[in-house]
This record gives sequence, C-alpha cells and structure tokens, in this order.
Amino acid sequence: MKGYSKELKYTVENNFSEELVNGLAKKTGFVKRAGKLSASSFVNTLMFSSCNQAKTSLPDLTADLSQQFAVDMSKEALHKRFGPQAVDFLKELVREQLSREVRSPLTQELKSHFTAIYSRDSCKFSLPETYGGQYPGFGNFSKTNGLMNMQFEYDLVNEDLVSFELTKSTRNDQQDSKEGIGLISEGALYIRDLGYITPTYLKAITGKGAYFLNRAPSKANIYMPENKLLDWKKIHRKLQRTVAGVLDMDVMLYEKERLPCRLIIEPVVDDEYEKRIKNAKKRAKSQGVGVSDIHKIKCRYNIFVTNVDRDTLPAEKIRKTYYLRWQIELVFKTWKSFFEIDKVKKVKKERLECQLLAKFLWILLNWRLFQACNKHVRKKEPSAGVSILKFFKRCLSFSDSLRLVVLQRTPVSTWLRKIFLPLIENTACEAPRKKVTHYQVFKENLTSLS
Repeated sequence: MKGYSKELKYTVENNFSEELVNGLAKKTGFVKRAGKLSASSFVNTLMFSSCNQAKTSLPDLTADLSQQFAVDMSKEALHKRFGPQAVDFLKELVREQLSREVRSPLTQELKSHFTAIYSRDSCKFSLPETYGGQYPGFGNFSKTNGLMNMQFEYDLVNEDLVSFELTKSTRNDQQDSKEGIGLISEGALYIRDLGYITPTYLKAITGKGAYFLNRAPSKANIYMPENKLLDWKKIHRKLQRTVAGVLDMDVMLYEKERLPCRLIIEPVVDDEYEKRIKNAKKRAKSQGVGVSDIHKIKCRYNIFVTNVDRDTLPAEKIRKTYYLRWQIELVFKTWKSFFEIDKVKKVKKERLECQLLAKFLWILLNWRLFQACNKHVRKKEPSAGVSILKFFKRCLSFSDSLRLVVLQRTPVSTWLRKIFLPLIENTACEAPRKKVTHYQVFKENLTSLS
C-alpha cells in the first residue's frame, strides 16, 4: 500500500501540480492574466470528460466546469479559448508527462546489452470533410475527407510511452524516420515495421552505436560477402536440405551504400504461406501484374535483418524478439476499443486537437498506475505481468474517483484501498493457447543473456 501511495502521490503532486500546469500555460500564452477559467480546471475538464470527442459538446464541458470548479462560462466563451495557444499548452504538458518515465526492474538486467527497446508506429483515422485542408487525405484513402496521422513510440522494456504526435497523413513514416534520426539513443534496440526503414535510417542507427531489428526491405538488394547478389533460388534449395531450418548469414544490404548486417531466414508453416500467396496474387491483380517466382519463394520465409551480434541475439530468438513489436499494436487497440480516440466529429480544429491531447494526458496518468502495478508484479516474478487490455478496461470504472484524487479531494491511501486495488485484481497477462506472453519472451529470450 505504501509503495502504491508513493507512486500515485508523486504522479499527482508533480505531474499535474498547479505550479507546473500554470507555468506551462503562461509560457505558451494560454494564460496571460488571471481569469475565471484557470489552466488546471481547463485541463481537468477535458481530461476527465466521460465521452469520446464525437459525443462531447460545449454545453457538456461548461456544465462540468460549473459543477466541479464553480466556473460560470458560456459555450461561446469556452469556444474562443480553443485557440493555437491552447493547443501549444496541451502539447507542452504532454511533452512534460512523457519526460517523466518510470524505470522498470528489467532495465538493469538488460543494460549490459540494450539500454532500451523502442518500437515506433503510426495509425491513421478519418476526419470529417471540413478538415481536408488542415489534415488532407491522399490517394484513394480518405481522399475527400480529412485524415489524421498519430505517431507514437513505445519503450518495450520499461513499458513506457516515450513520444506522441498528431501529424498530417502526408508526412509518412519514412519522413518521420528521417526527422527522428537525431533522437537515436546509443545502446538502444529499435524494432520497426518496414514503413520506417530506409538506408539513411539504418546507417544512422549503426553510426550512433545503436541496434536495429526489422524485416528485410523487399526491394533492397542483398549481397553476399563476395559482392554477389543473393540467389534466392539457391537459398531455397539450401533451406530445404537444412535440418535446423534456419539460415543466419552475414550480408551487405543496399546497392549504393552497402550496410553490413545479419540476414536471418526461417520457414513459415504452410497455412501462413498460403495466406501470403493469396494476398500477393490479390495485390498483383489490382496492379495488372503477376507474382514473380522470387516473390513466391520469399513468401515461404520470415526474413529479418539486424546488426545485433549472434552471442547477444541468436537466430532462434530473432522472431520472438521482433514480435515484441506487436505490443505497440496492443497499445493502440486499447485506445481505440476502450477510449474511442478515433471517434471524432466536426468542430473547430483547435478544439479537436485539444480534446485528443487531453485524452492522451488521461491515458498517461493511468499508464503511470499501470507501470506501478507492473513493477510490483514483475519484481517478484519477471515472467509474469499485468495485461494492458485488462488493466485499461478497468480504468474506465475508476476514472471518476481518480479525478477526486487528482483534485486532492480524496486521500490517496483511501482511494487505493477502497477503489483501485479491488478493481485491478485478476488483471494478470495470460497467453493465448499454445503461445507465450511477451513477459515470458523477455524472461526467456533477453534477460537470460545477462
């Protein structure tokens, strides 16, 4: 109880303190002089709105301000407060919260190899047509409506959200990857999907003493050490004769600026192969082309590239380590399923952005609680942990009471004992049939390396 109280008290008193919130509000110009609407009440009302953005009206927000803070404000006056300064203020508050990471006990066990394991992803969702100018669609995807792109990065070791941005969909993943090169951290492992992978990005990873693990780019030339192009037909014949079923080779990636790395090739089950071939034929038909023999061969294998040495990450552990990336998919699934962050309606652009940023602040507050629980469980048993999906489903049940803690109207210890701890019982992460949890992957594949 004391441990939980300390974690939550720190989060409330430091992360959302009047001093911090008001300081950022003045810095960004959201608050220039004392008025009836304080920065903290503005944030609190948006954070703890019980509905998604599509169902929250201005009268709902003004009613909440009146009930919780005795602020009598018209909907027209509140509408005017949603301006560029309000967006900048909430962005600064999000950055401040993201900088307050909570380190996991696993970090020390992994530090002899990786300082962190980062996975970055993006998701797009359609906006009403009115946003087409600010958030344009492209191609055949949401061409007439607006389209928002959400970029976020997740530290798989510390289970911490480390960055969050609302961007235009026309700023694609490769552009994001290029602009983020300066943030690459020495000693960290980066696991990303193919949308982010470019020669510039991979070269920057190696140049900064960091590590990458991703699927091999489909259009990249792969060369053997003797400068010969990889012969996929020869590789296929070799794998059919290989008892181990996995090849781990030293190769050079790309034609112009050759990048040395490992190439790991392992066969997939027949059902997966049939699924890949079916999808490949469907895409080829839509483009008026056929499926090449080489592509058919590649469909039979998982193909990964990495610059992590074999002693640190043997071939048999590559796939499970790469699949840790799916945890970031799970994170967004919670946002979409439980918090409906992608459900939006036509409102002033700045109001839309403020409401989405405030919802993310709510997620971050509850994320700190999740981390506190997970630290407690994993300290006793590293191969066990708390389910993200189960935990955040329960968050909706205690949101109103948590708000009273943030407003310092309910003691932390009372809330933990009566509300929080009973609700989070039975939230352990359970593996699907014949599979393992990502906690078990960490325990079996990574922490054993130390």
